[in-house]
Amino acid sequence: MLQNAWKGYNCSLFAYGQTGSGKSYTMMGFGTNKGIIPIMCDELFSSIETKKRSASLDQEFQVSVSMLEIYNEQVRDLLNLSLHVRGGLKVRQHPTKGFYVESLTSHAVYSQADIESRIVEGTRNRTLASTNMNSTSSRAHTIVSIYFHQKSRNNAGQFVTKMSSINLVDLAGRFADDTVVHDSNRE
Repeated sequence: MLQNAWKGYNCSLFAYGQTGSGKSYTMMGFGTNKGIIPIMCDELFSSIETKKRSASLDQEFQVSVSMLEIYNEQVRDLLNLSLHVRGGLKVRQHPTKGFYVESLTSHAVYSQADIESRIVEGTRNRTLASTNMNSTSSRAHTIVSIYFHQKSRNNAGQFVTKMSSINLVDLAGRFADDTVVHDSNRE
């Protein structure tokens, strides 16, 4: 995925499966066992540092992150809880840029520790509820989007920008309705 992001392509990875099957663990990890998202962030910033050491002064790298959840058909910004919109944030479509979430915040990050801090913040704000299969089940789809911009000069001396977004999606677990123990937010 990172190789494609360096080439300027958008990438997505989905974790799908039954409640309790380890989707969130695979994506986020736990303790010293890093998941896909922290490993990818480590690799991205490590690659940026390597390129900066060998890059010309005309090269720039910018990374930003957003994190949202979709719960009960409502979109919520996990990195800006003060932004409460009745009915949730709106998903819109731009004629050339495609789909986007209106008012979703994107935060510039400058290091692996910086992006990790934002992801921990967003993870803390996720909707959780107990099921018979998992006591800390995520009851929402969660999307971590990493926006990666590279600016450099081409052979003709013109500035060229490559932009990519890496979307890491942790889908809510699939379960039978009778497995729900407690979910006070469900209508």
